[in-house]
Amino acid sequence: METTSGPDGILGTFDRDSLAAALERNFADLQRHYALGAGGVVHDLADIRFSGSGLPARVVNAVNLARLTPASTTGRIAEAKAFFAELRVPFRWFVGPTSTPADLPDRLEAAGLPALTNSPGMALDIASMQDDAYTGSGLEIREVASPDELDDWLEVCRVAFPFDDAMADAWRRVHVPLGLGEGRPLRNFVARLHGRPVACSAMFTNGSVAGIWNVGTVPEVRGLGIGREVTLAPLRVARGLGYRVSILGSSPMGFPVYTRIGFVEVCRVRHFGPPLAT
Repeated sequence: METTSGPDGILGTFDRDSLAAALERNFADLQRHYALGAGGVVHDLADIRFSGSGLPARVVNAVNLARLTPASTTGRIAEAKAFFAELRVPFRWFVGPTSTPADLPDRLEAAGLPALTNSPGMALDIASMQDDAYTGSGLEIREVASPDELDDWLEVCRVAFPFDDAMADAWRRVHVPLGLGEGRPLRNFVARLHGRPVACSAMFTNGSVAGIWNVGTVPEVRGLGIGREVTLAPLRVARGLGYRVSILGSSPMGFPVYTRIGFVEVCRVRHFGPPLAT
């Protein structure tokens, strides 16, 4: 089903097919934003998108929005492999609910791009989210608005996800050029507990839905409700901007947190990609 939206472009329907398609599009647009922010290359073709940041980290190089036919799939897979080989970077291929053909995962595996992830894609009616007040003390969550705050956000990402040195460097080189402040499609949030940065999140808006991404907490404060709060912070901003739907891709650890807020699973988020060099 084709995604429908209101006159301002904001998604205004809540059927599962539309929500799943909106998730796939938001993630693709985020990957494009990363690539262009890093000075990379985006090939936006009629039936597929290649977003290459040029940085040596799989999470900022992606294939999205595959609308292929059985006859065109083999050629497009070869083109994708050649595109990222020329950039000399690893990549991941997003297979979502609107990706075609139906046997695309099998074709990717056969082409040497094995499965990397298979996780829940979730959506939320923002108006009905469970927005209970935090009952702990000493927690402050702010949108990143200065280079020092971005440094804190990046450090939390490094520890929470966790990243090795090469990945942390690529993550920094993507985010620093994207800038700060309201009005930008990608906005980052950092949580501090008694002044110490301990959690992070991000919101990417593409005019249709608000995507919540990069949610993480450092290990020693997990289970205290901080992950929920750092997820709610951008959702409140999205609500104020008039967005009706939020989407995200969930890790196993985050799934119960998002469910308590009101997110429901609408699809599976699957990635495929070449094995990393050892």
